[in-house]
Amino acid sequence: MIVSRRRHPLHPSVRRSPYFPETERAGAIEYMVYNHMYMPIDYGRAPIEDYRALVERAVLWDVGAERQTELRGTDSLRLADFLCARDLSELEVGRCRYTMVCDENGRIMTECVVLRWEEDTVWISHGDVDLTLWARAVAVYGGYRVTVSEPDVAPLQIQGPRSPAVIEAVAGIEAAGLTPYSSARVRVAETDVVVSRTGWSGEVGYELYPIGSERALDIWKSVLSAGDALGLFVTGPNLVRACERGITDTHYFVNSDMTPFEAGAGWAVDLDTAPFIGRDALLAAREQPRARHTVGLVAAEDLPVPRLESFWPVLDDAGKAGEARWVVRSIALARPIAIALVDARVEVGDAVRIVNPEGEFRAAVVELPFVREATPPSG
Repeated sequence: MIVSRRRHPLHPSVRRSPYFPETERAGAIEYMVYNHMYMPIDYGRAPIEDYRALVERAVLWDVGAERQTELRGTDSLRLADFLCARDLSELEVGRCRYTMVCDENGRIMTECVVLRWEEDTVWISHGDVDLTLWARAVAVYGGYRVTVSEPDVAPLQIQGPRSPAVIEAVAGIEAAGLTPYSSARVRVAETDVVVSRTGWSGEVGYELYPIGSERALDIWKSVLSAGDALGLFVTGPNLVRACERGITDTHYFVNSDMTPFEAGAGWAVDLDTAPFIGRDALLAAREQPRARHTVGLVAAEDLPVPRLESFWPVLDDAGKAGEARWVVRSIALARPIAIALVDARVEVGDAVRIVNPEGEFRAAVVELPFVREATPPSG
């Protein structure tokens, strides 16, 4: 079902991905600005249609705004290891790793996937932050033997249970058989592509990184053609499914003054390895009682969810307890859900209220993720 809405006005100063004409042709009506680029997030359909395509078939996303900071040179891995909170010192060629990048105070700057796709080349595929500038400054003043740049690489994602079949059709059985957080260099539409078993959906999925955008549209069309018989849908990153699976991104972390421990991502910090930026602050934070933490909130009843244009206050009996930073109507649970940063006093099982521009709704505090396994949509 198409929801009749006009495309949001765009601005000439914001960059487009090479797939932009195809997203317009597919019906994109709303784009978000991400890494100084437009990323399509809405194609004018009822949310249940995009959701079903993701959890039942396969979807194709233009994530060309998901930029890479390229580290190339003898010290590429050493610099990546210093920038990131995970231990990357033994990262093998062809492997990927999810990690955080923190500032010197241990506050999250961005989350990212690190890909070591060549011996002397590392990509830090990052969220909405000017990471290349940060990495270049660290490299210059740290004396690293490395060149830091933003390469001409515009990724796309194929996600959903039929994504392996789509990948096999365009890139071969080896690519389709990649294990999570591994990658391979393949040929798609006569173009070199790095394909990784990664993604932002909570479902099985892949990311394709064309090495250069000259033939990126040919790759897009090749994927569309291969996916046609498999019910492939062109959509945008699915915020509803991501929230259900407890997946956030830099827009949850950025400007929050939040540590990985407060974000529920302490597992992604390796404090007992080589030094990295923010390690000393995080060592101290680990020893202190936590003032805030990240929780899930499930509304007591099914109510309309206004558009989230700013963080919404979360209240308990003692007053303001935090902020809801992601709020959607869950299709699997058939009610509003939220991911919130709240005071440590708020515990799982507590009752709170979420205040929004149209009123408020009661909610229970729960552990994340909201949905642990693939769940058929209920309506």
